[in-house]
Amino acid sequence: MRWAKELYLSEKTAKKKDKIIRKANRGVGMVSIYFISLASNEQNLFDIFHAAYLKQPAFYGQNPFIVGIASGYEEALEMIQRMVDDIYRETGGFQVREYFGDAQ
Repeated sequence: MRWAKELYLSEKTAKKKDKIIRKANRGVGMVSIYFISLASNEQNLFDIFHAAYLKQPAFYGQNPFIVGIASGYEEALEMIQRMVDDIYRETGGFQVREYFGDAQ
């Protein structure tokens, strides 16, 4: 997994950011944690996945670029809304990959 330099975090996840990243890099599942990554296809902007996916070896072949960490699915949706608002306000469009510095 690759991580954005400036991750979007909620109040709950900001306090545990380093611990969550360490666990994620080791493939440890976490009950209420959701990750937001750049979309795996060009038709979408983002993907949301539960930390339980970290236990599947095939998941790492995708090499996701993580841009946000949320505590709960609803919080992940709200975070994406905030991301899209920020990106549009700063770029005038939806250049998500450029905004997060992923030129892939």
